[in-house]
Amino acid sequence: MVAAVDEHACWTLPAVPDTVRQLRAHVSAFAAAAGAAPELQHAVALAVSETVTNVIVHAYAGARETGTVRVCCWVAEGQLVVEVADDGAGMARREDSPGVGHGLALVGAVAEALDVAPGRGGHGTAVTMTFAARPATQLTAPGLKPLCRLALETVADVSCVDLVRGGVLRRAAAEVAGDAGLSAWLRNATPPAKPGTATWAALREGGAHLVVHDPKVARSPGGIGEILGLLWWVAIALDGPDGAPAAIWGLGGRAGGRAAPSPARLDTLANAARGDLADKAQRAALRARLGAPHPKAGDQPQSSSPQNCT
Repeated sequence: MVAAVDEHACWTLPAVPDTVRQLRAHVSAFAAAAGAAPELQHAVALAVSETVTNVIVHAYAGARETGTVRVCCWVAEGQLVVEVADDGAGMARREDSPGVGHGLALVGAVAEALDVAPGRGGHGTAVTMTFAARPATQLTAPGLKPLCRLALETVADVSCVDLVRGGVLRRAAAEVAGDAGLSAWLRNATPPAKPGTATWAALREGGAHLVVHDPKVARSPGGIGEILGLLWWVAIALDGPDGAPAAIWGLGGRAGGRAAPSPARLDTLANAARGDLADKAQRAALRARLGAPHPKAGDQPQSSSPQNCT
């Protein structure tokens, strides 16, 4: 990628629906001028559309006056960087609007790196996205893919493995017990990591986190929880050499399937994740510690307070 004639550009517009189209056009033109390939221009345009829409829907909810959204672009070390910022209430979990997490998940699927932080002076939110000069290649994790089968054989009905790269989740493997069609769909689904979910907690805190679906809380329409009929989900951070999460191992239970893991089994999973589960011997040891297959839902009491599931 080559730098544009103007290596830094910013636009500030009202946070209204028509602004999405305008800012998408501005950023697409900047990316083209910077020498980005058509595929990268499309990825940048999609990411800007999602993040600006999030600002319009969430940042100024309840405000008396229309706020603004600011988008800045620049090229650094051969990469295109885009920042979308607002001066609103910030990006917080809202029970009446689950879409913010879905939008950021879509951004994470196309960006090389994603950072969400407080805006200037601590006001609002700044979302910074970095795009590589070439589309990211398909990530693989040969030693972690067997974790899906291990989960289905011992504790879960659904399992996936998402690698963590630049703060972004990239799906490496997924499987739904007894359903090849849903398995293929899940492998291609965008990994969700919205505030309030087990995945969000695992990324930020490490360890194993369980959520149990509360039927009184509406699911994200067309989301993974709704499509798979999930009743519970566990997200487990698999530590890398630096102690930060290198991957997230997800395990879930469907209606009529396996019950949520007991606290003892959660501890077993969390402790194993501190090792190297890409190692065959360590996976075998975990399988032995988990013992007999987990019972079906209804065979034992739930151990977690209800929350919304993935």
